[in-house]
Amino acid sequence: MNRIEVTKYLETMYPRHLAYDWDNVGLQVGTLNKPVKKILVTLDVTKDVVREAADLKADLILSHHPLIFQPISSVQFETPKGWIIQELVKKDIALYSMHTNFDVADGGMNDRLSERLGLRDTKLLDEELGIGRYGRINPMPMPEFISYVKKQLEVTHVRLIGNMNKTVEIVGISGGSGSQHMHQAKKRGCDVYITGDVTYHNALDAIMMGYTIIDVGHNVEKIFIPSIIDDIRKEFPYLDIAASTVDTNPYQEK
Repeated sequence: MNRIEVTKYLETMYPRHLAYDWDNVGLQVGTLNKPVKKILVTLDVTKDVVREAADLKADLILSHHPLIFQPISSVQFETPKGWIIQELVKKDIALYSMHTNFDVADGGMNDRLSERLGLRDTKLLDEELGIGRYGRINPMPMPEFISYVKKQLEVTHVRLIGNMNKTVEIVGISGGSGSQHMHQAKKRGCDVYITGDVTYHNALDAIMMGYTIIDVGHNVEKIFIPSIIDDIRKEFPYLDIAASTVDTNPYQEK
């Protein structure tokens, strides 16, 4: 079968037109008009991920974060991005990305995260932008909830902004960098809002709003990997597909 059959199937669930205007999804490097024998699924595209794909003899990489966000005027092999493009072309590995279309789509990023947290009666968090979810859990004190979040989302630490001394029942969540949705979470009556990459000034705003946020980091979007693998195996059980073992999280915990 051809690579394009895989990507067309994925587009039925995560259509490219759902992606935000500033985003760049779909084919990034290479061609889809060739047979596919092995697929590697990753959150990010780094040098180590490309080396891993070459070692596995993968001919298609599916990533969440695009390698190329903005138009580029040149490809210099001495730069990290240029090296990656060169290696992908030399090894005949196609790179295809699903970013905000996966985040926004029903059954995508935020539904998967909500399922991990066991949220019930989930609804759309930010209707204007079509992203995020909120729902209910059995009430629990904040310290217990933080431990629960770390376990369910497989993170070793989180950053708390706001009040530790409260009970959590209504939870809002948006994977990736979702500070801009905290006002919607507050309007929805969420006791806490979970997202990543909360900046210093957004954290101060949350404090002044009297609001509580749990910053789980951007890397929590690694849930993309098992989600896409499950999708593909349901439709193409005979395909050889692997999860990247490269830890692309740029932050080190000390």
